[in-house]
Amino acid sequence: MAGAVRRLRGNLGFGALKPRALLAPLLRPGRDVLPVYHPDRPGWVVAARRLSLLIGIMFVAFVYGVLAAILPPSMMMGAVAPLAFLAVLVIWALPDVRTAPTRALTKAFTFFLLSIILWPNYIAISIGGLPWISMRRLAGFVLSMLLVISISTSKPFRQGMADVFRASPWLARCLIAFFIFQAFASIFSVDPRETIGRFINGTFTSTAVCFTAVWLFGPGEKTILWFTNRFLAAVFVLMIIGVFEARAQHVLWVGNIPSFLRIDDATLQQLTRPLFRGWYRVVTTYTTPLAYGELLALTTPFVLYRIVHADTWSRRGWWIFFDLFLLASVLLSAARLSLVGYIASHAIFGLLWGIHRWRNARGDMLGISATMLYPAFLVALALAVVVVPAVHVRVLGGGAAQASTDARSVQFHMAVPVILRRPLLGYGPGEGGGAINYRTPDGNLTIDLGLVALAADLGLLGLGAYMGILILSIVALIRIGFRQRSSPFSAEFGLATALCVLITTRLVLAQGDNDAFFDIMFGLAIGAIYLAKREQPTTGVSVGAGAAIRGDRSKPVA
Repeated sequence: MAGAVRRLRGNLGFGALKPRALLAPLLRPGRDVLPVYHPDRPGWVVAARRLSLLIGIMFVAFVYGVLAAILPPSMMMGAVAPLAFLAVLVIWALPDVRTAPTRALTKAFTFFLLSIILWPNYIAISIGGLPWISMRRLAGFVLSMLLVISISTSKPFRQGMADVFRASPWLARCLIAFFIFQAFASIFSVDPRETIGRFINGTFTSTAVCFTAVWLFGPGEKTILWFTNRFLAAVFVLMIIGVFEARAQHVLWVGNIPSFLRIDDATLQQLTRPLFRGWYRVVTTYTTPLAYGELLALTTPFVLYRIVHADTWSRRGWWIFFDLFLLASVLLSAARLSLVGYIASHAIFGLLWGIHRWRNARGDMLGISATMLYPAFLVALALAVVVVPAVHVRVLGGGAAQASTDARSVQFHMAVPVILRRPLLGYGPGEGGGAINYRTPDGNLTIDLGLVALAADLGLLGLGAYMGILILSIVALIRIGFRQRSSPFSAEFGLATALCVLITTRLVLAQGDNDAFFDIMFGLAIGAIYLAKREQPTTGVSVGAGAAIRGDRSKPVA
């Protein structure tokens, strides 16, 4: 009977309540093992380590609780940095997988592209003194995490990125150098606390999307046509919004923004106040008509590409209507840079189309005639700009627009000595305008010259890397377009034209509303160059990196 009771107590676990049984794990001695194995440590050592870990976690939680209670919201970003580093460390420690989350990365990229065009960046969640949680930042954060996970966990993904950069080594060096100069300029700026915050924000909203575009339009095998269709659909919706806004003569959503999305009223009124130059200037989701006009100018080459490649006359008619609608939207914005970009797009299109037809259609007089008559066309265009008053004012300025022209001239002369005082790394992202210190008659600090502002922000090194990206991309894309005999105006021509227009707009505009879109075009250019070089005839056949990442080994790459 006593034996049965002892067995019952053992089965129920009452024996473990004895003091000796409770202390047994701590009193367990270490054991010697073979040298190739780890020694079995004493129980008290293991318990001490676990207790130390628990105390450390409790101490960190206590410190963060105190910081959250006593620090103002504007200083909480520094406390978040260790947590961000811990998150990156966890992602880096993730095991390798067969396929990267490229499908989710593609959807995140599409959502980011639509958000930077269709969602006003000033409509955001504002909590205390914390940075605005805008749609662009939220989408960029998700995109950044997916990109980091893909790089960390997928060797084929990393190999694909490396292959793209090896296909255009000098272009890749300029791109990487540009982002490195941004980091150094932020650290060694005149106000590191502000510039480092801007650099972190730019990492989520520009840097990550650029490298995503590099993979997506390279090993990911997405084409410029895939991008063009989604981009033009978003711009068409934006232009429709602009028509209704022109009729209402105010931003449509003013007064209808939910309270949890509104920023402070003073900032909102400043960003959405009506602007007039003869008529109401449309801004849509942007902060100024100039930024909206810049987007329209960059859209024009892609519309011309779709006009040439329409397979039926009904579709070609639709894209011609789109081009005319684009011109009407350019006029509604009353932005001279937009009209200049629209005209430049058509002029560059005519030149590239004529030279390509002359080179590839032997005996055809249309191509050689268009090429030879092109100087005469430029002379006629220049005379129209100089002689016709309406064209002169809309392109070169005059009347109400003359003040902005004079202001840009003054800004340039003020900027030169300022840039020469810090020529290498500049004053830091966003600090160049303050260093130049040009103010409007009402006292507002402003800078309108984009390339000058870039030189003041990042120094001549950053400006050189930026221009290297543009020039190398344009030259490579045009060479690829001329090699394609079957296409009279290839997608590479359209992208190269858009980059040429970008140079014209950045000469007179420094606002950063479209910076993320510029980085997308840079990644798109590098990916397109990689695909064009990969499709050139070679002696061997291999599986593309993009197909390997997706687990699709049925697509050979010549």
